[in-house]
Amino acid sequence: MRSVIVETFQSTMNKCFSTVIEDILGRTVRAEIFQLLNRNGIQPSEISSRFDDVLDVLTSAFGEGARVLVFKTVTELYKEYSQRAGFTFGESLKDQIILLRERVATDLLKPRNDPSTDDSIHAKSPKSQE
Repeated sequence: MRSVIVETFQSTMNKCFSTVIEDILGRTVRAEIFQLLNRNGIQPSEISSRFDDVLDVLTSAFGEGARVLVFKTVTELYKEYSQRAGFTFGESLKDQIILLRERVATDLLKPRNDPSTDDSIHAKSPKSQE
């Protein structure tokens, strides 16, 4: 069971990363970033398990601006698991990922994009119900 949770967490994080890159930089730049990661030996399926390496590659390419992409990825990951991202831009994002992964494993949390997750458990804002 734990391995399924870890695999789901990693795939959710990979999806969040891809979505954030495309939302902020566009589809063409996302494709270039994935090629850059590939040239550095990081496959798309390895992004979450090699996130430190991903951060190093992005920092080499974008400088400290890469931290914005990583911060947004981590906040989206928290949102995907319906958790409040109660951390600031300057805090250790690696620690935040570890904390969330532990909470997911101990509380058996499921991401919103998991087909086995009942959509009714996610709170809808009054605005989205109009």
